[in-house]
Amino acid sequence: MARPALIVHGGAGPVPDSERQLRQDAVDRARDAGWSRIGGGALPAAVAAVRHMEDEPLLNAGIGACLNSDGEVELDAGVMLGADLSVGGAACLRDVRHPVDLAVAVMEDGRHVLLAAAGASRFAREHGIEMADPAIFITDRKRQKLLEGADTVGAVARDAEGHLAVAVSTGGRTGKLPGRIGDSPIPGAGFYADDRFGAVCGTGLGEAFIRLGLARLMIIELQHGMDAASVAKGAIDYLGKAMQASGGVIVIPRDGSPQAAFNTPAMPWAMAE
Repeated sequence: MARPALIVHGGAGPVPDSERQLRQDAVDRARDAGWSRIGGGALPAAVAAVRHMEDEPLLNAGIGACLNSDGEVELDAGVMLGADLSVGGAACLRDVRHPVDLAVAVMEDGRHVLLAAAGASRFAREHGIEMADPAIFITDRKRQKLLEGADTVGAVARDAEGHLAVAVSTGGRTGKLPGRIGDSPIPGAGFYADDRFGAVCGTGLGEAFIRLGLARLMIIELQHGMDAASVAKGAIDYLGKAMQASGGVIVIPRDGSPQAAFNTPAMPWAMAE
């Protein structure tokens, strides 16, 4: 039997002092929502945590997410199982109520890894995923145009069987071009899970994570025997030096406690084990 663990983050970046504690409280609630499901397995726990954060308007996922250059919300999400490397992603979503639910459905369907835009929405409707009026995601247009410091939300979990899972969701970058896809729905860039070594999730400048293949690199370093704290710190150091980019990561190794690292003014995160 393994020791269950869960770590959750609410995005890395500059956070207004007026929102810092509020964002931390939102992440704490997500941690509690995920931890309440850990008995059902790593994936239900990670998804429950992320699904909760999609409902927290101060975080950049689901309701309250940042706006693209057309003033619209486009959402991405991804999930992965460490047991068999099953993975699913969904991108450029405008009318799916909980993007992480669609990522799970794509993974469970198994034919593809990543679906985007209208095709993804069609798949969601055909598979009974809850849909929504795009207007539901815009709660404070002025604030969402200025949103910083909450690039991606994510959760990594390890259950009592030693299985690992990761889930992520995001509104991307403020002012992004319509159709832009960042690292969040791309395995190996923004997230990865492998029961043999560990599971990781990143947040920050998505283009930098994609160029570096940072999530997969972290798993390789775990495979080579580096401890999780060193892997997390090393990944952020590399992100800064190689790409002059900011961000954060969370990681759960096959054995041991969750770890987090970031090079931004803040990254609200919470864990349980």
